[in-house]
Amino acid sequence: MSEKKTWRVAFIGTGMVVQWSHIPSFRRLEGVEAVAVCDVNEERVRSVAKDTGIPQAFTDYREMLEKVQPDITVVATPNIFHKPMTLAALEAGSHVLCEKPLALTYADAKEMMDFAAQKGKVLTVGTHYRYSAPMQAAKAHVDAGFFGEIYAARTVWQRRAGIPGYGSWFTNRDLAGGGSLLDIGVHALDRVLYLMGYPEAVSVTGVSYDKLGKLGVGLGGWGLDISKPGEGVRYDVDDLTWAFVRFANGVSLIFQVAWASHLPEQFFAELYGTKGGANVTNREGVDLYTVLNGQQAHIETNVPVDKVSSYAHLIENFVARLNGDALVDIITPEQALSSVRIVDGIMRSAALGCEVKLDD
Repeated sequence: MSEKKTWRVAFIGTGMVVQWSHIPSFRRLEGVEAVAVCDVNEERVRSVAKDTGIPQAFTDYREMLEKVQPDITVVATPNIFHKPMTLAALEAGSHVLCEKPLALTYADAKEMMDFAAQKGKVLTVGTHYRYSAPMQAAKAHVDAGFFGEIYAARTVWQRRAGIPGYGSWFTNRDLAGGGSLLDIGVHALDRVLYLMGYPEAVSVTGVSYDKLGKLGVGLGGWGLDISKPGEGVRYDVDDLTWAFVRFANGVSLIFQVAWASHLPEQFFAELYGTKGGANVTNREGVDLYTVLNGQQAHIETNVPVDKVSSYAHLIENFVARLNGDALVDIITPEQALSSVRIVDGIMRSAALGCEVKLDD
């Protein structure tokens, strides 16, 4: 019996992100070794390396890839750098976990996935909320046929005050590519498409607004806020995006995300089926609705609290796939590309002010 491989992992990204989410999630697994971390801020990257006990720290990701030659590379940087850093890691012979969004356009995402396939490497994306306990419980009901034919859905992630990194790369279109849509929107989209079975989208109508961020209203308490509201702060990304998506099988989706709004916080997915419906939150659980013996029924399911984070489950499944478990549930290239294709369509529709067809 051959000895199990030890996966050497390197991290590219701001120290806060990799230190809080990625490093501990990999380190909890057997057969994984964190070997290097990279950040353009030398003081910060050395501090992260010291605090986490990672032996090597770099400020140039190309130098890190050349010298360390990691088996797995995590890309957790401002969105504009996802494509070049992922391609460089794949070229260096590394499997890649890229933070969301995978890319700013469908064409870029497809180039990345095609290159990963050419190199024989696994490239996946960090849309981890599908691995939460309520989502997995809802997926079990989908697989068991509780809903019958799912013909419509709605996904919502609305914050009252949640604009991250005001005045940083988060609110700079040149670095982020977009705001709420590319940040929390890709999570909201993956959650509901996962339950719907990722049908093929054919058209999108989208609208985006940047009303509150420009006023300095609705700022969040995370993301390294570096500016106070006032003149000189760059804010040219969306803080609210809505969309309507049509699919080839006749299913439709209503999509609503907002970093900031004068309304309560909401985070849920709704499924509409011929036999039943559901409201799936990220924390409370799954509420099921159906007809039992001719009477309307509301079933409040008891979803056990999962002590392991959804991010940790994503990474656990990613490593399991690398270890040869072909049945483990990961975000597949087809799913990742489908999601980017819809997001790309929403951005184009919002810019054009009309419905767009999703043609390759």
